[in-house]
Amino acid sequence: MKLLSLISVGIFSLAACFSKQDENPIPIPATAVSAKIDGEKLFRINCSQCHKPAEDFTAPSLAGVEKRWKSKALLYDFIKSSEDVIRRDAYAMALYKKWNQAYMQPFSNLSNADIDAILKYCNAKQAR
Repeated sequence: MKLLSLISVGIFSLAACFSKQDENPIPIPATAVSAKIDGEKLFRINCSQCHKPAEDFTAPSLAGVEKRWKSKALLYDFIKSSEDVIRRDAYAMALYKKWNQAYMQPFSNLSNADIDAILKYCNAKQAR
């Protein structure tokens, strides 16, 4: 009998998970999920071990970093594979030398949109 009760509770719980939600939920446009929220999470997961948004740490501040590079494409490349960019770009080589000749961990898993969200978050921190 206990087993039957447990099975019944399990079935009802599972049914509740798949039940139809509110017919008229308040729509949340995709743009309502701000880059600050996504960028902050991405920053904390991928960058915060070495960077701070608006001040130097064990690596340079990320706020305003786009202005320090020749192009955003080169910055994206650096974030995804710093070692490759250091070999072909003078600014990247200067960073490498300034920051104890340490390669930045490659972040090939980040999309350009992810990187933009991180930078937007860091830039907002600097503006405060």
